[in-house]
Amino acid sequence: MVYLLREMVWGAVLVAGAAWAQTLDPAGLVAAGRLDEAIRVYRELVLASPENPVLLLNLCITEYKAKQFAQAVVHASAALRLQDDLLPARLFLGASQLELGEFAFAVESLELVVAANPRERNARLMLGEALLETGKPGEAVTHLQAAAELLPANPRVWSGLGRGFEALGRSEAASEAWGRLLALPPSMESHMHTAQVHDTALRWRAAAAEWRAALALAPENRTARMGLGWALFRSRGYESAMDTLRPILSAGAADVQFLYGASLLNLQQPAAAIPYLRAAIAGDARLLPARAALGQGLLQTGKAEEAIPLLHDALPVDTDGNTHFQLFRAYQLTHREAEARDALAAYQRLRASLANTTP
Repeated sequence: MVYLLREMVWGAVLVAGAAWAQTLDPAGLVAAGRLDEAIRVYRELVLASPENPVLLLNLCITEYKAKQFAQAVVHASAALRLQDDLLPARLFLGASQLELGEFAFAVESLELVVAANPRERNARLMLGEALLETGKPGEAVTHLQAAAELLPANPRVWSGLGRGFEALGRSEAASEAWGRLLALPPSMESHMHTAQVHDTALRWRAAAAEWRAALALAPENRTARMGLGWALFRSRGYESAMDTLRPILSAGAADVQFLYGASLLNLQQPAAAIPYLRAAIAGDARLLPARAALGQGLLQTGKAEEAIPLLHDALPVDTDGNTHFQLFRAYQLTHREAEARDALAAYQRLRASLANTTP
């Protein structure tokens, strides 16, 4: 998202930078890409002049460029407390909130920017995106259409419109928006859209190639990284899936822990998989596929009794009968014969049902 705001970044930073050029030049540090140093200098200047809203704004902008979004929110808010009509601070506040996933707050901030300047193109685009994330596609499309007039070559506009129109059931308008996206030079958004089309058609290897291209353009994009991880997993590239997930594994997100653990399980390493699958369930108790995988891992490591409740909980998401069969085996191994018979009968009914629906 940072590239969208580049012109405002330079304009705002240089305003304050010129005043300090004789001693410290944080604007020059920003221009040279030395963002950490520029942040340190701006923070020293803010300590010396805590009532200067422009210095706080420039610190916020530099933190935004450095992807320190939480700190950018703090300093944008501080600038606005000193000067509540400082529109760039409001814009960067909304932009940072959007990056942090604080979508409702981003909507509130960006609506104020658009109300003050309806032709603020970055605010229009980001407000549309934030509204999409808050489940308001109708309002989102209105702002994204305005952004399309101001930013016709920006792929994010057409990606947002494609998503918005799809959510509204306007398939023809969505197709037109996706067509406009694909007519632009290749972008993260165009690769992600094509990857999702391949995913829908179960073309996992083709999807992986598109997700990989998207990730090359935006290495920090979590959606692209998870998309690639899933495409590799589904095409049985388990080790490659793990390599893809490793950079975000330490964050502890439940979906990442599950996919990493499931990859280990499919590599016949159940003991190694179990800690990741436990972590996935601890992070999201409703993640039933993780319960199924953990139950299978426990069963494979001789802990059938512990596996039973996990496998039982996961039955509603069993699409091929495997979890039903694993539960049957767990009951067998624990000598719960009546429950084993019931589980086997349920497995057989599911398999017969699947056979009848197979074209």
